[in-house]
Amino acid sequence: MRISNFGAAPRTKTRADRCPVHGEFDRTLVEAFEGDNRVIGCPRCRFDAIHGQDGAERTEAVESKRWEIRNAALFATGIAPRFRRCSLENYRASLEGQKLALDTCRAYVDQFEENFAAGRCLLLMGNFGTGKTHLGCSILKAVVTRHCASALYVPAADIIAALKASFGRDAASSEREIFAELAGVDLLLIDELGAQGGTEFERQSLHQIIDTRYRNMLPTIITSNLPSTELAAYIGDRALDRLRENGGQAVVFDWDSARGGDQ
Repeated sequence: MRISNFGAAPRTKTRADRCPVHGEFDRTLVEAFEGDNRVIGCPRCRFDAIHGQDGAERTEAVESKRWEIRNAALFATGIAPRFRRCSLENYRASLEGQKLALDTCRAYVDQFEENFAAGRCLLLMGNFGTGKTHLGCSILKAVVTRHCASALYVPAADIIAALKASFGRDAASSEREIFAELAGVDLLLIDELGAQGGTEFERQSLHQIIDTRYRNMLPTIITSNLPSTELAAYIGDRALDRLRENGGQAVVFDWDSARGGDQ
């Protein structure tokens, strides 16, 4: 299995232990996505409980397995530690614009099956520090946990850095493999589009990702500090039109930065 260029995996620690039923096994301490840890006990006991009769032990074992799968899927999003506790529930919306942005993001999650089938995109555009990344990451977490979708968070600058690194002789991944990962995930969040210098290579690379996902009818979320006219100049009118096609929405974050506060 190829390691993701952008996603992550939970860290684990193991120590030898002994089960009174199955004998020796490795007890595993698993890093939780939002910062806590969980102990996974005897795997054979859990397997037997999952496949046993209904009861408290089976319920606990099923929940443990589901947590492990969900936790791994959340790490695979590549969401950075600073944003892992972001949620739609803890986004502070006091202004009308903030409430509209939150409602739009909630609706996108609630209607994700329809949005996914239509390849419907979402643009979060506007000022620094207004919560665009918070809401974008919250959407990714929600579609992973509620809809079992695969999702990936990648700052635009990291995409460009990975592509440039792929040209090296000892590169871990090829340019083709990087594009394939970005083009194949169910929901992709490209963060801070347009914050880079805007070379022709950068514009063409980002346009290629957007265009490939468009042709494959896969939804993309974009956050950008650029207004729509500058964003169109950066990625091209055609790419912007494709992000807006088929009901794709653009939400403008036009209030002051909340950095230094709780947002």
